[in-house]
Amino acid sequence: MRYDLIAVDMDGTLLGRDGEVSKANQDAVRRAVDAGVRVVPCTGRGWREAKFALEGLVDVIEVGIFVTGAMVNQINSGESVEIAEIEPHLAKELIDFLGAEPEAVLCFRDANVVGHDYLVTGSCELVGNTSWWFEKSSIRSATMPRVGVEDLHAVLRVGMVACGPRLIEMEEKIRDAFADRVLVQHFMGVQMPDPVDTVYILEVFAAGIDKWRGVRWLADQYGIKTSRIACIGDEINDVSMLSNAGLGVAMGNAVEKAAIVANRRTLSNEQDGVAYAIHKMLDGEW
Repeated sequence: MRYDLIAVDMDGTLLGRDGEVSKANQDAVRRAVDAGVRVVPCTGRGWREAKFALEGLVDVIEVGIFVTGAMVNQINSGESVEIAEIEPHLAKELIDFLGAEPEAVLCFRDANVVGHDYLVTGSCELVGNTSWWFEKSSIRSATMPRVGVEDLHAVLRVGMVACGPRLIEMEEKIRDAFADRVLVQHFMGVQMPDPVDTVYILEVFAAGIDKWRGVRWLADQYGIKTSRIACIGDEINDVSMLSNAGLGVAMGNAVEKAAIVANRRTLSNEQDGVAYAIHKMLDGEW
């Protein structure tokens, strides 16, 4: 086996369209762990948002990389192992910049520090998809229309959820205004059942925060070299880890920007592409 750590995205990768880990994927993860490989979920979700989908693997996965690399948590307890905060003054600038938008500004925070997962500010108007997601994931939120710098410690991500292509323009505006002070990206979100509109997520992090940063930090704790790391993903927020890992595997359903930087292409998430890739690695073919 050429790899000691396999980082696996969740939505569109480890999870099927039903939001669950298939038996084939679970079996493959267990086979890898039995072979001495550390398998780590690496997702844009927070721990609380991810844990219900990982219930079938909590006995074999110790830690996870969450919030697009800004947070590492113990899988069972949710205890924060490492976090990368946005400096409070910068968080306030971002909130003010987004505050005129009709949708709420959503600040993801370390609940172990502040007692809630999301600070809802700006307009404080949640789109239907966000309300559904908060309920589904048992999210703890706090609503505060007006915030000061003193209210913004332990903020890891500032963002919003909106329908349609408007976030493309918003991403460009943030990039123009904040330049290299932040990392900004947007992509399709998890859709509620029978959605009226497709929702997209806009995410802003402190500069240098991405999934690869989280993977590399965790690998350093275990003394694992980059050449011994494999990553599997499908979306724009997976590009950093797919392009930097010893082996980057794009899903069959991957967006083009993820596919072109990967070394290998596996099957889609509906075809148990994670299981296919892991077996290829364990069998020495990849």
